Amino acid sequence: MSDVIESGHLHPITALRRAWLQLSVFGWFAWGNRDIFGKIADRFGVWGLVWAAIVLIGILTAVVFASWRKTAFTLTADHLDYRYGVLWQVQRRIQVSQIRTVDIEHPLFGRPIGVRALTFSTASGPTKLAYLGPRAAGRLHDAVVLQTGARSATNPGSEEVVARVSTKDLALSILLDAEVVLGLVVGGAVSIVPFILSGHALTLSLALPWIRSAWRLTGKQFPSHHGWVVREVDAGYRTEFGLFNKGQYTWQRDRICSITVHQPLLWRSRNWVRVTGGIVGQEDRLLVPVTTRAQAEKMLAHIYGPDVLKVMDTAEHTSRRARWCTPWWRHCAFSRTQHFAAGWRGMFLRQTVTVTPVSRVLGARVTQGPWQRLHNVAHVTLELPGGTDVEAVHRDVEEAAEIAAAVRRSCVLTSLAGTPIARRAAA
Repeated sequence: MSDVIESGHLHPITALRRAWLQLSVFGWFAWGNRDIFGKIADRFGVWGLVWAAIVLIGILTAVVFASWRKTAFTLTADHLDYRYGVLWQVQRRIQVSQIRTVDIEHPLFGRPIGVRALTFSTASGPTKLAYLGPRAAGRLHDAVVLQTGARSATNPGSEEVVARVSTKDLALSILLDAEVVLGLVVGGAVSIVPFILSGHALTLSLALPWIRSAWRLTGKQFPSHHGWVVREVDAGYRTEFGLFNKGQYTWQRDRICSITVHQPLLWRSRNWVRVTGGIVGQEDRLLVPVTTRAQAEKMLAHIYGPDVLKVMDTAEHTSRRARWCTPWWRHCAFSRTQHFAAGWRGMFLRQTVTVTPVSRVLGARVTQGPWQRLHNVAHVTLELPGGTDVEAVHRDVEEAAEIAAAVRRSCVLTSLAGTPIARRAAA
C-alpha cells in the first residue's frame, strides 16, 4: 500500500450543507408535534422546554459530527480517495496519473469563513472536492501538483489575457440573443393574454413558468458569466468568471479537439460571436460568452496557430442538388486543409462554424437518407473524442466519399508520423 502523503477531513460546513435533509426532518417533527412542547411546559415549566431543546440540539450535533467524521480525503502516490456518508457510505477514487489540472474556487457563501473548493480535471471529467479550509486546500493543492505534475491555475508568472468580456457587452448580448427574445415574447404572451381575456387573477399563475424561464435565459446567465476573462497560463488557458460565486477552470491547449463559433441572428449587426470548445472526453465547454469575430479568430490562431485561419477563409458550399434537401443549402459549407477541417451550419437564428485539427479526428462516417439518396447527396461526419463533431452536410456523393477517404488517410498518416497539433508561433 502506498504511503499517505496528505489526509484529513473536509471543513465542518460541508457536513452542515449535507445535513439539510436531517435538519428538515427534525424541523417538520418539531412543528408537527408542537402541542407536546406545550404539555411539557405545563408539566415541567420553562426548564422542561430548555432540556427538550438541549436534547434536540444534541441529537442534531451528533448527526452533523458523525457526518463530518465520515467525510474525509486521502492522497497517496497512486490515487486520491474521497469518502462521505453515514448510513450510505460513498467512496470516490481518482488515479493520480489521470489528473491534468487543479483549480481552486471561492464560493459566495464561503467567503466570510474562507472555505475553498478544489476541482480536479481528468479525462473523464471534473471532480470537485468541497469544502476545505484555506490551509487544508493549499496543502492538498500543492501536494497534488507536486505528485502529478499537473498544471495549476494559480501558478504565478506571466499571464497574457487572451479574451475579456465587459459587463456592458455581456448584458447587451443576452438581451440581443434571438432565442432569448423569442422565449420572452412568446412566454409573456401565453402568460398575459389569458388574464387580459378573462380578467381572473388566477390566470396570472400561468406566468410562473415564464418567470422561471426568463430568469434562466437572462438573470442566471449574467451573474454566471460576469467578469469573464481568459488568460494563458502554463497549463494552457485559464477561464475566470462569476459575480457571486467566483469560479475558474483550466483547459489544456493540446486537449482542445474542436472550437465552435456561434453567431445568433441579432448579433450580426455588431459582428459578435460566442465561442465554445470541445475538450477530450467532455461535451462543449463555453470559452467566451461574447466577443467580436476578429477577437475570436485571434483566439483561434492563439490556440491552434495561424494556419487555422486558412481553413476559415476557404469555405466550399454545397452544390445546387442540396436545395431539394434544405432551404438553407447556400449556407451549408465545408473546408479542409492539410491540418484542419471546418464545417458551417445554420442561417436564420444561429450560424455556427466548427473547426478541428485533422489529427484529432477519430474517423469519418458517410450517411445517406432516403431523400438524400434520391438527390444523390450525403452527409460526412468527422467523429471527435469530445465536443461537437464536424459535419459536411448535403455534399455530392462523389465529393462525400472523397472527403471521407482523404480525412481517413490524413488520420492514418498523422498517427503514424506522430504529428502534433500545430501550435502558435512563439512570441
